[in-house]
Amino acid sequence: MNRQTKKYQMNNFHHACRAAACSILLGSAWLIVGAPATAGERILEQSDVNKLTERTEEQLERAKEATEKYRDVNVAIAEGFVQGSPDVPGEGYHYLNPQRLDCKFDPEKPEILLYAFPPGKTELRLVALEYAIPFACMPADGPPPEGFAGSADVWHKDEPVPFWTVNAWLYLRNPDGVFTLENPRVQ
Repeated sequence: MNRQTKKYQMNNFHHACRAAACSILLGSAWLIVGAPATAGERILEQSDVNKLTERTEEQLERAKEATEKYRDVNVAIAEGFVQGSPDVPGEGYHYLNPQRLDCKFDPEKPEILLYAFPPGKTELRLVALEYAIPFACMPADGPPPEGFAGSADVWHKDEPVPFWTVNAWLYLRNPDGVFTLENPRVQ
């Protein structure tokens, strides 16, 4: 390999590293600021950011990237999600994918999608992701499942439905925190 080729490869390598660093920074900013549909609205409160580990932030970013397509409820339905509840105050409509109910936690594959009608709108809007682990996998009288990295996520016993659940409010800012059960902005 000649000197000219090595220099070209090093320049490309440095350019790729700068691009990767920018992507990471922009990805984190995207998670905090929100998607274009909610321009200017912060999804994560500063208190959330202070509590989250870097790994948790990465998991949330991956979750949002993987679920962006479900902003359209019709895409969710086409991929096996079915409406599993009426409008639940503080959470919205639960769309469950029964094929995803297993004993595994995967940030990129939530078992449930939460939708709500924004004030004055007639189209459902994706507001949060909900993860569910059946009690058959993790008994209700035992410790909660391992979920997102760190200790910020709070799993709930969703009785009478036999599941442990945790919500991630990635599509509608929740002033009470990204992992809280209910969002006061969902009526």
